[in-house]
Amino acid sequence: MKIYETYSIDQETYTLEIDYLYYWDNGDYNTPPEDDLTINKVTLNGNDITDFYWDFLADTIDEDVLNHAIENKNN
Repeated sequence: MKIYETYSIDQETYTLEIDYLYYWDNGDYNTPPEDDLTINKVTLNGNDITDFYWDFLADTIDEDVLNHAIENKNN
């Protein structure tokens, strides 16, 4: 299954939005479960900062985005 979602961090002075694709397969007896998170675009107050995200922010925020995806995969 796949979902396309946006993870948002809304603060008083900025809004960071991360558009992502989350893929998962629950697996079965013969196949183990698997999942994959793909970040498509990152914007800060509407400005594209995707390259900046990969260079400086991905290590600190990716886990939060993955947790958001897992929590929302069945909604």
